[in-house]
Amino acid sequence: MRYFLKKRLGFTLIELLVVIAIIAVLIALLLPAVQQAREAARRTQCKNNLKQYGLALHNYHDTYGQFAPGGDGKWWDGTYLSWQARILPFVDQAPLFNSINMSAQNIPEAFIIPGTGQVMHSTKVPYARCPSDTSPGVDAWGLNRFQSSYCGSLGSQSTPSANGSCDQFQQFAEAGTVGHGNTADPNGISGMFSRVGVKVRIADITDGTSNTILVGEVLPNCNDHSWVGGAWGMNGMGNAHASTVVPINNYTTCSPSLGRITNPACTSQDNWNYSWGFRSQHTGGAHFLFGDGTVRFLSESIDHRTYQAIGGRRDNKVPGEF
Repeated sequence: MRYFLKKRLGFTLIELLVVIAIIAVLIALLLPAVQQAREAARRTQCKNNLKQYGLALHNYHDTYGQFAPGGDGKWWDGTYLSWQARILPFVDQAPLFNSINMSAQNIPEAFIIPGTGQVMHSTKVPYARCPSDTSPGVDAWGLNRFQSSYCGSLGSQSTPSANGSCDQFQQFAEAGTVGHGNTADPNGISGMFSRVGVKVRIADITDGTSNTILVGEVLPNCNDHSWVGGAWGMNGMGNAHASTVVPINNYTTCSPSLGRITNPACTSQDNWNYSWGFRSQHTGGAHFLFGDGTVRFLSESIDHRTYQAIGGRRDNKVPGEF
């Protein structure tokens, strides 16, 4: 007697389901690793961006004997340029800088790039955006003003809110600092920049350049000054609109808030004691450029007193380990 075996030509339903389940498990295991690798690459790029800023600011200092000022000591009748605009020749952007009409005054829109009709405030440069920053690259007000992910440090500066009940962090401000950095007097500024163009030299950093924050990460969608001047104007978010009095990665005034509101009564962006802080979309902290040109990732859980010590350039506070 002969027996003939049937040749099976396909999978059973159970076998197919097992294969699908195995593939799903593998994807679940691999996806976090892929996401972590991508975020690691974004963090590296963000760090490199700040290193470019460090080189540019120090080259500016070598040329002019001071760090680039965020303004020229006047409010509305000056050249209105932020420090980010002033360092353009030192980040391979000399043609853009040379195209600025330095005689223009009063309003930022006066800076038209000759022959293009393009407002300078709409001009984008790649190093000024952190790849992890998913906030809009331009302001949310329809003015098309380019937003930077980085801001000059006011240090441990007084930043009172429009709502006086939202000044919880004022207690940490360095004594004698002028509200919101609205001065060109270096004695009224805790950190390295002001909105009106304080002139700071390396010799003025008596706490040591390795102990003083120069520039840090910000999220433009957390601050109402994103619409004013973009990255290039002295009253824009990318100039000097961040103080260390606000804890790192406080998202109370951010839109969206990323689910981390610490005070629901103070979500308005004109509560500057909350909105004028350094923050990022990196997990656990943000990158900072220090006065010596180094870039460090500071944890959002850093001791707040230590954070103030490395915000001020001449407060004679010893920061310790950070």
